[in-house]
Amino acid sequence: MFEKMKKRPVEVVDITSPTMNSILGRYFIGQTGILNFGNRYNAWGGIINPDNSGANLYFDIFTITNFSTQDFTAEIWLNVRTPSKAIVSSTVTPSNQSISPPPKPKTVMKYADYLSEPLTKGVNIFGRIVTSNSTLVSDSHKGSIIIGPGGSFSILLKSPRSENITGTIVLTWWEEKI
Repeated sequence: MFEKMKKRPVEVVDITSPTMNSILGRYFIGQTGILNFGNRYNAWGGIINPDNSGANLYFDIFTITNFSTQDFTAEIWLNVRTPSKAIVSSTVTPSNQSISPPPKPKTVMKYADYLSEPLTKGVNIFGRIVTSNSTLVSDSHKGSIIIGPGGSFSILLKSPRSENITGTIVLTWWEEKI
């Protein structure tokens, strides 16, 4: 009996959590509009998990594109209060485009530019330098940052000097019902 087992090839399948959640229609990609900042004004983009979402948000990857010739700093924040002039992004989609009708996220992506107000509440967990004319891509967090209802994941683009800067933020995440 053991002789027969030794001759059989062993197949191992490793499906990552982002891939599985994409297959299930729970993985989303969102992008801000063009963000303008500089001259003491900042820009912001983030995912808000509403109090009544009934889901946890599992954060995966962010990218920040800098279309200017000036480097700037990006601060990553958890659970900030949404800036008062934030607008809802119209460019959020499930990564699995084969599901019809497409799933809709329980969370909301928002963004704002020309911010003069500071971020309130929340915790600044780390920062990154975004070099000129480039795109910064984060490592995959693989869902290790979990945002419950009422929380948020945010990126603040900081004004370095008086030069006007334009950029965008892309965020990826999945959601699981609580």
